Amino acid sequence: MQENDTIDDMVKKFTKITNGLASIGDAIDNDQKMRKIIRALPPSWEVKVITLKELNDKEEMELIGLIDNLKTHEIERKAREEMAPLKKKAITFKTSSTFSDKDDEEEDDEDLSLLVKNVRRISNKEVSK
Repeated sequence: MQENDTIDDMVKKFTKITNGLASIGDAIDNDQKMRKIIRALPPSWEVKVITLKELNDKEEMELIGLIDNLKTHEIERKAREEMAPLKKKAITFKTSSTFSDKDDEEEDDEDLSLLVKNVRRISNKEVSK
C-alpha cells in the first residue's frame, strides 16, 4: 500500500491478487490474508500495525472485520489531519505608521511624563500613610 492509497484501493488490489492465486489453486487462508494486509500498511500506520499484531484474537477476527477496522482508523486519521492545520494557523497584524517620527517621539514623551507623575503621586500617598 502506498502512503496516498486508501484502504479501499488496497483491498481491491489485494482481492485481485488473492483471487488470481485461488484460481491457480494456491488459496490463502484467513490468517495469512490478515498478516499480509497488516504487513502491507505504510509506515505512517505503525501504531495501528503494532496494535493489530499484538491482538490475541486474530483467529477470531474475520477479514471483513479487519478491513472495517482499518477503514475506521483511516477516517479518524483524515479527520485529525484536517483539524491539525486549523490549530496551527496564526494571526499576524501588519502595522503602518501615519505619524511622523517627531509626532511619535512627542507622544512617547507625553506618555512617559504622565507615567512618572502617576508613580510620584502613588509613592507620595504611600509615604504619607
